Amino acid sequence: FSTGNEITNKDDIPNWKVRNSNSHYIKNLNENFLYNFKNGGILKDNHQSIFKSKIKKMLNNKTDIIITSGAVSAGKYDYIPSVIKTFKLSDYFKSVAIRPGKPILFAKIKSKHKAIFGLPGNPMSSAACFRFFVIPYIENILGLSSEKPVRGILKNSFIKKKEFTRFAKSKLTTTKDGKIEVEILKGQESFRIKSFIKSNIWALLPAGNKTQIFDFTNDLILKDSCPFKISTSNFPS
Repeated sequence: FSTGNEITNKDDIPNWKVRNSNSHYIKNLNENFLYNFKNGGILKDNHQSIFKSKIKKMLNNKTDIIITSGAVSAGKYDYIPSVIKTFKLSDYFKSVAIRPGKPILFAKIKSKHKAIFGLPGNPMSSAACFRFFVIPYIENILGLSSEKPVRGILKNSFIKKKEFTRFAKSKLTTTKDGKIEVEILKGQESFRIKSFIKSNIWALLPAGNKTQIFDFTNDLILKDSCPFKISTSNFPS
């Protein structure tokens, strides 16, 4: 489910509207996992009761994972957390010290094999949370082996605030002698899509005790944008 009065599937839109890129991105990923994707549509700002009704219906069907994008922060119309809390839950957390993607929500319905992921609405926050929360969950329920990150040498400097683990859109290359190098791209803001299309890897910058400056002396942990094949060419710009 996408959320918000501003979200639209139309091509010709006014300045205040936003294209529904998150839904297109998640749908595109079903080629990597062969899951059955069903588009739940766009929930408007006053669709709390509609969202709750849809969850109730899914409790008794074959849906395994419910994903929303947007309406998980602390704004006036961010109702996803309050609606989910009306159900009996066995697991729940809200907000993680990461960037992008801090407002992420996760819940499991008690006595049901149903997981709910509330992804933030900004495109890169949504993509990062899908990569680092939803994908590991899917791998786990499929019984796949845990991923092993690779490491690479940073080609450029990057400054990160101390309190967050940072997922950075990056470009991985290899040298003639086989060394892995990574460039953290410009345009790390969570609303910028062009830098994501140019990237082919996520660089993980861990939280630290002070403002951190990462440069060519750092050996970085890297995670593929998707552990399986993925094309970002279908991500609307």
